[in-house]
Amino acid sequence: MAKRRTPAPEPQPATLSAQEIKAAIPKLERRLRELKEVDFGNVEPGLTSRLDGLHRKLDSTLVGIFGADTLDYNRHRVVDFWFSVPMVMGQEYSEPQKARYYAEALSEAIAKVETALEVLREQLEDMGETPGGQALQAYQGLELHSEIDRVANALYRGGHYANAIEDAVKALNALVRLRSGVEDLDGSKLMERVFGPEKPVLRFNAMADPSDKSEQKGYMMMFSGAVAGLRNPRAHNLIQDDPERALEFIAFVSLLAKLLDGAEKVLPQ
Repeated sequence: MAKRRTPAPEPQPATLSAQEIKAAIPKLERRLRELKEVDFGNVEPGLTSRLDGLHRKLDSTLVGIFGADTLDYNRHRVVDFWFSVPMVMGQEYSEPQKARYYAEALSEAIAKVETALEVLREQLEDMGETPGGQALQAYQGLELHSEIDRVANALYRGGHYANAIEDAVKALNALVRLRSGVEDLDGSKLMERVFGPEKPVLRFNAMADPSDKSEQKGYMMMFSGAVAGLRNPRAHNLIQDDPERALEFIAFVSLLAKLLDGAEKVLPQ
């Protein structure tokens, strides 16, 4: 009786540590540079041999990074370039003729290597091994004001840092209007009207002495500065914020919103 063949095991995802990924990225970057340096403008004899050599180097690098029997290797592997040349009985191709087929195959190979690099970099970020990943982990640990978190969360996680800051300050501005009842002003003028120490609509202390008034003025300037320094530039210009600085700005706006929650509305005399 014939024995049943044991089915081959299904390929599994490669499990790479952060250190392994960090070591893999520059290797793939070297292979990518080599592929991009191939020039089809002046085709010389030996092109096929050169491309075969590049393919062997790339395949060896991919096997070394992911392992030969993994899902990741299967996703990113590149077939031999000569497979792109049609096999026709009795047809002999010159090097320039082959080059036209090789060029398309090379473009596909470059795209695959670039995708592999993107995936590895994303994995590093998810591990908290990049500045962006570390900032995201720190962001997740913050206890932001609920309204600031509501408007900024998705934008920040999506990497839209300037928009996250701008919307956080817009939310703060809306909260000040809501708490104070002052609807006809906006931005710095709103903050100066609502928190001005001479006749505040909302106050942060008893306003009993010069020290209290000084504190009130300081908070007014912080609220006004958030609008003038954080919201306005991002509303009128294309600003690229890095994740760490954006994290600090959003935390600052959240602090102001929490201070606003504790402010007391001054009743008309």
